[in-house]
Formats: sequence, structure tokens, C-alpha cells
Amino acid sequence: MAIVPNPMKLVVLAAAGLAKLNDDDLRGNQLHLELEVSVWLRRSGADLASVPRALLALRRAILEVAALDAHSEPTPLVIPDTQQAVANLCMYLHGLIARAAASLHMERDEFVEAALAHLRESATGARLSS
Repeated sequence: MAIVPNPMKLVVLAAAGLAKLNDDDLRGNQLHLELEVSVWLRRSGADLASVPRALLALRRAILEVAALDAHSEPTPLVIPDTQQAVANLCMYLHGLIARAAASLHMERDEFVEAALAHLRESATGARLSS
């Protein structure tokens, strides 16, 4: 039985995974990161092409929850090579999560939960207003 793609589940898995990664997981050959992304895809039923959009949605939630200025925060480039784009976004978001959590004096996993709650509320509000 095939898993029906679930974009929100992909975002949740990615956020939790990025909060748990350490700097060493993002250095060198990045095998750990590639395996992590593979798990997100399998568990959410998503395909690799959908990951950049999910990660950019997570970025917006992080910026809003941490009250960071979206105009002064670097905008990550999403290049045509999806695999490399995902790796670049993950590295960027890992740093953003750390900065945002520190700005609010929170642990990374605690901050990610707040960002996900905000994203869920935003998604619910968007559906209700449609």
C-alpha cells in the first residue's frame, strides 16, 4: 500500500530532524543528512522535488516565530539540482534554527515545536479563510 504524500508531515519531520542534527552531520560527505532526508521522504510519502517548498515554508515560520526580519535574513537560493538545493537549504535552516532559538533563549527542539505550531495555525487559518 502506497503512502499518500503529506506535505505537513514532511515539514514536521524535516524540522525535527534539523533540530537534532549537529554541526558534524553537515560537514564532509553529508551522508547523515542524505539518510535523514531519505527518512523524511519515506515517512511522509513525498518526493525529493517537494522538499525545497516544504523547507521554505519552515523558514517562513521560523522567521515569524523568532520575529526575525525576513528582509535582512539571507534568502537561500534554490538551484535546479534538487538534491544539492535540499542540502543547501538544510544547512541554512540548521543555522537559522540555532540563531532563532538562541534569540529567544530556547532549546532548538523547543523552538522548532513553536515554529511548527505557528505553521499549523497559519495553515488552518488559510483553509478557514478560503
